[in-house]
Amino acid sequence: MATDVLTLSERKRLRARRLKKHGLANIVTHWFNAFSWFVLLATGLAILGNPNLRIMPQGYVDFVRNLFGGIGRLVEAHKVMGLIWLFVITYNVLLGFRKYFVPFAMKRMLLDKDDIEWLKLKAKHLIGRDRDRPLPPQDAYNAGQKLYGYVVVFGTVVIGLTGLLMTFGYLLPPEMRVLVQWARPLHFAAVGAVVAGLIIHVYMAAFFPEEKEAFFSMIHGEVSALYARLHHRKWYEEKMQEEREYEMRVRLQELEARERASGGELVGTRGNP
Repeated sequence: MATDVLTLSERKRLRARRLKKHGLANIVTHWFNAFSWFVLLATGLAILGNPNLRIMPQGYVDFVRNLFGGIGRLVEAHKVMGLIWLFVITYNVLLGFRKYFVPFAMKRMLLDKDDIEWLKLKAKHLIGRDRDRPLPPQDAYNAGQKLYGYVVVFGTVVIGLTGLLMTFGYLLPPEMRVLVQWARPLHFAAVGAVVAGLIIHVYMAAFFPEEKEAFFSMIHGEVSALYARLHHRKWYEEKMQEEREYEMRVRLQELEARERASGGELVGTRGNP
């Protein structure tokens, strides 16, 4: 976050100004993903009943299994929800791969020099060092969010593939069913990596005052110009430049319209006797 010295009136003006950050499709996909992960995680943790693998208390495992009518139905519900989640995510990616996902990844998700410096300095800030040094300016997503995005993308691919192997492993030839045994630990590891980052993501969005706007932006799609300037300066400057260019185009169009109108009036005046 770059150091900004803003007057109170300037802060009020920027806080009142809203900038669009997320479209409706992004918001719906985000909350579908959140709901799916909640259901899949809740059911998946209850499937792990082996004392050597169990993460949740036995009471939780028993409660969820009874809620679904037994371990068999619980496993089937987990599989069905997993297939629905995987289908929707895959469909969205394939539908907008060239038009949206590739341009978005190239423009918003690649790490640059400022991101690398942000990661180094943020680590120092977390242990109480160099707190007087401001963080480098960031784009629409900061370096930490980009790194977690990489984990989510890689984790989603691993979770999806291993989930399919475990669900349809019975269709494989006997000599290939060893893949199912390898799929289980990979599935658990990928889920664990995504959930570890998810805990930090939810904690910061829900409990850090400065990140509250990021949380609510996934509901109404907007952030204040003040938040954008303080936390995503590169993106803020880009939005301001877009607005200046838009205003310039509108003014030019208005001038051209006036010139055409005045030219037409002049021709009409000359044509009168």
